[in-house]
Amino acid sequence: MTDNDTIDTIGLSRRKMLAGLGAMGVASAGAGLGTTAYFSDEEGFTDNTLTAGRLDLMLDYKATYDGPNGPELIGQRPSAEQLIEQYGEDTSEGPLTWEQRADLGFSCDTEGLINGDEIPIFELDDVKPGDYGEVTMSFHICDNPAYVWMRGSVYNDDDNGLNEPESLVDDTGGEGEGELAENIDVRMWYDSDCSNTYDEEAGKTDILLVQDISGSMEYDQYGGIISDGEGGQTTKLAEAREAAESFCEVVFDETADTYLGVLTFGNEDYIGSDYADGVQFAPSGVESDVKDAIDDIQAAPDDVTGTALGLAVQEAQSFLASNGRSDAQKVMIVLTDGEQFESNVDELDEANVAKDAGTRIVTIDINEPGDGEPQLLRDMAGSSPTPTGDGDGTDYYNSSADDLSTVLPLIYDDILQAIIVGEEIIFEGTLEEFGDEMSDGMRLDPAPLIGSTDANAACFRPGTHCVAFEWSIDTEVGNVIQTDSVEFDFDFHAEQCRHNDEPGNPFAA
Repeated sequence: MTDNDTIDTIGLSRRKMLAGLGAMGVASAGAGLGTTAYFSDEEGFTDNTLTAGRLDLMLDYKATYDGPNGPELIGQRPSAEQLIEQYGEDTSEGPLTWEQRADLGFSCDTEGLINGDEIPIFELDDVKPGDYGEVTMSFHICDNPAYVWMRGSVYNDDDNGLNEPESLVDDTGGEGEGELAENIDVRMWYDSDCSNTYDEEAGKTDILLVQDISGSMEYDQYGGIISDGEGGQTTKLAEAREAAESFCEVVFDETADTYLGVLTFGNEDYIGSDYADGVQFAPSGVESDVKDAIDDIQAAPDDVTGTALGLAVQEAQSFLASNGRSDAQKVMIVLTDGEQFESNVDELDEANVAKDAGTRIVTIDINEPGDGEPQLLRDMAGSSPTPTGDGDGTDYYNSSADDLSTVLPLIYDDILQAIIVGEEIIFEGTLEEFGDEMSDGMRLDPAPLIGSTDANAACFRPGTHCVAFEWSIDTEVGNVIQTDSVEFDFDFHAEQCRHNDEPGNPFAA
């Protein structure tokens, strides 16, 4: 019997049923009966909020001077005492040095960072031919990516009177008549490792790509299907594989002595090549072999769940130590979209063990900002062991899945600049020429050595970034600079990146 047959047998059309119900409703109301209770439900979205984000620029520095007392520290912010007070002191090894702290990254709530005040880095009143000084300044982008400009200003280049020795070689005197600025040689560069020294070329580097192959990287039911940025669909793993291959091509185009390897992980049964669908390829300098290993990356079966992040780092460190070159810097690039799941190995403990052994860890977090465990991945990243909650994100990168096709290549460009290639000079010449060239400011480049890639249009990501400035007076300068003085400033400006495709130079006026 069909549904239509049933209706015919009962003998009520829809129109008749509605009329009958209407009559009953009128009768009940007219008789003054109690309130009729219908089935009902009510849902809503409450407490909707919009909170403005933060973009904050903070500064610190370390300055040294090689003068009458030999090489000495003449100032730093935060001070050594502030660093010990906030970050503790290992009684066996002492506190972290400023360089270690800057390389690891100062968190934005570090006491002693320069924020809103203007201070002199140094005041030297007895410089002589042969003297040398250096200052490394790090700027901190807090919370959101930013464009950064820097301006250098040189002024009050005065000749403060002509004593007898100077008068024999100089017949000018007074304000603006000094010869000091034109006789100080300076160099400024992007100090990517905050080392206070200019590294023209990077040394040997062995990089292991530690790639998440858990189900959420591939399968729709776990969120693995994403937009390809062109109106179609792809998977997180496919985008990760493509970006890794592009990274491989650029690495081997560079002159740096860099090897690449691959290790995949899912749950504790899917780490490396000991199990099905895994890849465990030792760092190699042969581009085609590395690309073949990347091509071999496949997702774990869709019924395999779990992300053994801690065990993956442990295995990756052991693999690097056993298969990397003994004299190469070890780097681990960990790309994941998951939180630790079905694993009893602590992620941060294993990351700190690896960093303590000399491995630098870079983490790439494929989650919506704030989702997953971003602070944990920030803590895991870097070159120095990190307490919980202390990582500022200098070696941490984040991209939502929807932006992966465009953002992931930029992330690899940033990594390439920070780790593989050498450091780039911003300016080289005299202090007088520095003032002339930098007085209108310049926009700093987060990836100056990569060339014409998309990264050159990218912004500085949240974290710590260093630039260094050194000056020296040639021993041949002689008496012409006696009693002369000069002053100079460094100014930095940060501006949001998002919705700001054509930022203007704030110093141009």
